Amino acid sequence: MVRSVCIHGHFYQPPRENPWLGEIEIQESAAPWHDWNERVAAECYGPNGAARILDDEGWIRSIVNNYSRISFNFGPTLLSWMERKRPDIYEAVLRADGLGTARFSGHGPALAQVYNHMILPLADRRDKETQVIWGMEDFRARFGRDPEGMWLAETAVDTETLEVLAENGIAFTILAPRQAAAVRPAGADAWAGITGERVDVFRPYRCPLPSGKSMVLFFYHGGIAQQVAFGETLRNGSAFASMLLDTILASSAESPLLSVATDGETFGHHHKYGDMALAYCLDRLERSGRVNLTIYGEYLEKHPPADEVRIVENSSWSCAHGVERWRSDCGCSAHSRPGWGQGWRKPLREALDGLRDTLSPLFGEEGASVLPDPYGARNRYISVLSGRNGGKVREFLEGEAGRSLSGEELCRSVSLLEMERNLMLMYTSCGWFFDELSGIETLQVMAYAARALELGERLFPARDFRTPFRRKLAEAQSNIAEFRDGRRIFDIFVEPLRADLLRAGAHFAVSCLFVPGEEKACSPERCAFSSYRISGCSLERKESGNNRYALGYLRIMSETTFEEDDLFVAALYRGGRDVLCGVARKAAPAGGNGVRERMEAALRDEDEQALVDFFGHNVYSLRHLFKDEQRRILNRIISEDVASVTDTLRETVRDYSEVLSFLAALSMPAPDAFRSAAEVVLNDDLRKALESLPLDLVFLERRVADAETWGISLDLEGLRHTAAGRLEEFLGRLGDEPENRAILGELHALLSFLARRKWDVNLWEVQNRFAKILNGKRELSQDSWELYSGVASMLKVRPASGASDFFPPSPSRGNSG
Repeated sequence: MVRSVCIHGHFYQPPRENPWLGEIEIQESAAPWHDWNERVAAECYGPNGAARILDDEGWIRSIVNNYSRISFNFGPTLLSWMERKRPDIYEAVLRADGLGTARFSGHGPALAQVYNHMILPLADRRDKETQVIWGMEDFRARFGRDPEGMWLAETAVDTETLEVLAENGIAFTILAPRQAAAVRPAGADAWAGITGERVDVFRPYRCPLPSGKSMVLFFYHGGIAQQVAFGETLRNGSAFASMLLDTILASSAESPLLSVATDGETFGHHHKYGDMALAYCLDRLERSGRVNLTIYGEYLEKHPPADEVRIVENSSWSCAHGVERWRSDCGCSAHSRPGWGQGWRKPLREALDGLRDTLSPLFGEEGASVLPDPYGARNRYISVLSGRNGGKVREFLEGEAGRSLSGEELCRSVSLLEMERNLMLMYTSCGWFFDELSGIETLQVMAYAARALELGERLFPARDFRTPFRRKLAEAQSNIAEFRDGRRIFDIFVEPLRADLLRAGAHFAVSCLFVPGEEKACSPERCAFSSYRISGCSLERKESGNNRYALGYLRIMSETTFEEDDLFVAALYRGGRDVLCGVARKAAPAGGNGVRERMEAALRDEDEQALVDFFGHNVYSLRHLFKDEQRRILNRIISEDVASVTDTLRETVRDYSEVLSFLAALSMPAPDAFRSAAEVVLNDDLRKALESLPLDLVFLERRVADAETWGISLDLEGLRHTAAGRLEEFLGRLGDEPENRAILGELHALLSFLARRKWDVNLWEVQNRFAKILNGKRELSQDSWELYSGVASMLKVRPASGASDFFPPSPSRGNSG
């Protein structure tokens, strides 16, 4: 009897981009990373593409691509971000599907996913179809094949959803055991009820559908999935493997399949080193010879289901009440804070439903004036979303229209499609999953609603969509008293995100004031946001006394909607936080009517009132800059002040260092003023020492010793992040100069320091780079080899550590790894 094990990882993050910019702005809660995608990629997505299997002495025995040995799905919106921001991880994911195809009898381990994690039982039929079609088309474009299976958001299912999957050629999906309602053997008439997780999870089932089609359903093992996600299972890869072996060997089913499905972020983000536990578990299962590792497509080909199953309608894996978590206060919550409730979920969904039900029919009516098949065009719009560019979108729209389109027609038709896209994105499931209305996930879905609302207002200016939407939001009560309700939260957090051509032009002009050097300060190539393009620029930056100003004309275009305009801008910086920028649509030829001369005189004379009088309401400050550039400029403005304050504190610490040491020797606590000053200074000194050229390890050691003596808290998370970045810098230089003994020496010295201090720095990227250098086809001198051996010992990396699914094959090395 063949016994099989399949582990499925559902890898997903909600889309986090600012809907107007198409970029993720800085998220402070993810620090020291820029945003949560960056953080989870570093902790989970990357490590699973190059996971370590250690030997008994803690050395790396091999580096493997976990994705090639499991079943997995990645959310399309996450893969889109990864393709742009972390192409190394993206390539590891795509490569894994090819490796898995060779391993699993021609079946790839990657599954498709409904596009933006919408809860499909709560969606109308048209959105169900688009979500499935977009998920499949995105999958084909990335993996180069048709998907066999599809992951449903939260495994939420109803019969109509299964019908849509079947109509589009999907063969199977994966559900939780409590989502099975009844079964019957092949050929039998009577159904036997199996609610309450009584389904036999060791076999697949065929679910007959009203249309006459059917869908194969796999049910994962609920108990094991729960232990993996929320228990201590991933603390030990060997114990994980033993649990799986014991469970599958106890099954009496014919050719049983043990299926375990969980969030992919479990392996490394939720559980540190979970990627290594998974790698060790898979390795042990393969070596045991007692089970086969498989994936659903391979198992289905070899063991097609005989028995049939009925589903529990409107059910999911993460809500015991079906799908109520995404539309009511059902009692499911993430943290169960005392006194908090989720009554806000219902009015939030009703507000979004009202917006959709008002705008979507207008899309059908208005879209038909340009696009003969507007909803078909919506389904096909996915073809231009990945790697979007203006030429590709224009070609698509004219292909749909069957004729050339004017600029106005292009702008209107793409705005309609973008309105529909945002109406779907606003239903991303994470908006309802957590406890509070003002959480970042809920703000994100509100932002997509705001973008759809804004597009609707521009397309249909005679209609009032905003009043009923905000009225319904006011019924959603926040758990935080000062935020009050959804309307107030929308006004405080979401409305400031809105952008248009004028704000984007102001952002560019102000940014030009803070670019080092004169020559390229106002270059269009500097445009730091993807959704807007500066196609023409006559902006000049000048200085007058202590002031700096920029003045001239811009031609700016929205890459998303093709809106385009010529702007006249005047930006003034007078020191400190005093920045002012006026923007107006060009009303006269450049240089005409003396406008430019009058505004330049006002800028030279710091005549703020003249700017306000001329530009009216279109005057912007630092407050209106997009978040990342705003942060960069403010950091630059205050850096000198921060340095000055820190230097003053440094003198204080220097003057009282003996007092601090004396108090520590007597086990007496230092006064809070001394401790606070020392904390600022020591953390600043250590950060600078880690970044210094050359590396100043003597100073590093002395300052850490001072912190220990004086009992000062260090910002270890930030310092570890800085140290990891410095190590990666060393490895980047070493890749270019493998015989550079100075780099090797500094690398070894810093690793030694980190080991002595037990700072537990994330060495994943460092080990990867070093292993590739060490296994490169190079002849090293004896002296260099000795230094390499020392670094290898610190990193626990041996020559030839790794497998062919980590080291890409080359003509000189073949596929041996």
